[in-house]
Amino acid sequence: MIVLVTVIAFTGGTLYLSAYSEESGQSMMATNSMGSMTEMCQSMMNSVPQDVIIKAVSGQVAKVDEEFKITLLVIDKNTGGPLDNANVILHIEEGAPMASMGKMTMMDMMDRMFEAENIGSGKYLVKFTPTEKGYYTMHTHAIPPGKSMMSMMNNHMDIGIIAN
Repeated sequence: MIVLVTVIAFTGGTLYLSAYSEESGQSMMATNSMGSMTEMCQSMMNSVPQDVIIKAVSGQVAKVDEEFKITLLVIDKNTGGPLDNANVILHIEEGAPMASMGKMTMMDMMDRMFEAENIGSGKYLVKFTPTEKGYYTMHTHAIPPGKSMMSMMNNHMDIGIIAN
């Protein structure tokens, strides 16, 4: 029997996917199973965040070719209080959630991820400049302090932004 254990690590702005075969004792890149990795990630990202509540506490309407700032509030589900010092990782894409997954590979998405700025009291600032009119999806991942990088998939929320 072959057992694969998937490891996801986020280092220096890059997400690494790898697999380990218990039977052979060898590590390998998970390039052959990228389709199943995509399906697994989509399934995890379509669920309600487990450890946090993520709220947009500022407007969600942006102007094309102007820097847009949106403030997020991250709340700890266990305490009900604001969650400071979380690692809030984002990816913003044009269109509805996962609409571009057919065109965009998982690695393309990972390469464009960035961190929100912690501004205190559980609030995180995101800045981006939309280049086209329309709907944008901000894939927001919050990793609570002390949790592994894998928790980013369990603490995901899509937030819509309209650019005009």
